[in-house]
Amino acid sequence: MNLSVVYLRPQKGVMTVKSLKLIGFLMISWMGVFGLTSAQEANSAPSTVELTLQKAEELALAGNPHIHAADDRAKAADKEVLPAFFPEDPMVMVDTTNPGMQMWMVEEKMGFPGKGAAKADVKGAEARGMKAEAISTRWSIVLQAQQAYWEFYYRGKVDAILQEAQTRWKNLAQVLQSKELTGQWLSVKAIRMQMETAKALNELITNSRALKVSQFNLNHLFSLPHFTAYRLGGEPSLPPFAVKEEELVREALGQSSEITSYRAAIEAREARQSMASLDYLPDLDVWLSGVRDPNNGSFSNYGFRLGVSVPLFFPAKQAQESGAASEELSAAKYDLQGKQNEVIHMVEDAYVNADSAWRILKLYEEGGLLKQTERAWASTQTAYHNEEMPLSDYVETYNTYVETLTNYYQAQADYGKALAELKYQVGESKGVTP
Repeated sequence: MNLSVVYLRPQKGVMTVKSLKLIGFLMISWMGVFGLTSAQEANSAPSTVELTLQKAEELALAGNPHIHAADDRAKAADKEVLPAFFPEDPMVMVDTTNPGMQMWMVEEKMGFPGKGAAKADVKGAEARGMKAEAISTRWSIVLQAQQAYWEFYYRGKVDAILQEAQTRWKNLAQVLQSKELTGQWLSVKAIRMQMETAKALNELITNSRALKVSQFNLNHLFSLPHFTAYRLGGEPSLPPFAVKEEELVREALGQSSEITSYRAAIEAREARQSMASLDYLPDLDVWLSGVRDPNNGSFSNYGFRLGVSVPLFFPAKQAQESGAASEELSAAKYDLQGKQNEVIHMVEDAYVNADSAWRILKLYEEGGLLKQTERAWASTQTAYHNEEMPLSDYVETYNTYVETLTNYYQAQADYGKALAELKYQVGESKGVTP
């Protein structure tokens, strides 16, 4: 912050009262500005979240607005079931048309018996469908959070590798230039070193930007402030891939929230078909009436009226309504069959991807490729330090080392994403259902 300095020159070398007041006002103002700036800096200071895979799932479930919106819609649909049981509210009327006489009447439209129960069945099936959709929304957001975590994990690991590589390439470039000046190396090797240095810098910048984008994506999924930062909270644990495709398909057909939603749609269509058969049947209308004497307040002449609608056009109306409901029910069954086929295909596809990703990761871990690369790099450093290896071989080995580490973390991220996709397609609801 740039603050201007104010010089006060009192007359005849004497500090006036006016000057003192001005100095005091300026000091208070500057203190207020400093205090406000410090408070703003404190409020805008980015918070850092220690992120694990489980933490990412918890933050997504707790903060994502799409999950809360889907849950509220499911709750709203569930609250519409009970009111459907009840008939219409009664109508109370008082008639004072005739002088000296007051009539009161209570009218209740009963409808055809069983119509309210059929309507409640429709609402109940729709509520179950909304609940299944809410669970599907939760799974979708959790899947995005898991994949975003693995992307952040990969970018973070690669960033550390590239930061070290950038420093090493700069040092090697200086060594190469000194050797070239003494005539030990041809200029083409110097050009290659410059290209490797530029390539490492470009990869570092590109990965840093991708890392920042992955952080923004996490903020979006968690509904956290834009400036929230993350750091990896330990190494994630990846289980071996030891499941059978047939078992996963069977589980998906039994517990997939999408399939559950389609089954609820069939139940709703069946209930609508039952309600359609009751729509144009006779409706009952009951009136209770009485006369009140205004002189003494007594009631007399009690009576009731019973009305029944005459369904003159019942056959034509019900045939069309029931036919439409039957076609809708048939369409819902076909939709369920199509969704089941789609789920089977998606589970099989996710299974193949997860199995392939596991085989690649297994090559690095259980096959010893990662350990062999680390040992080769350690022996290369020793040999180069003892001047037992030329610089060109040293550079080639270092390139292989960096590439192997990068590919290893990519394999981890790919396997983690593949497992998340497979769980989503199967519909495993542990820790996800509300």
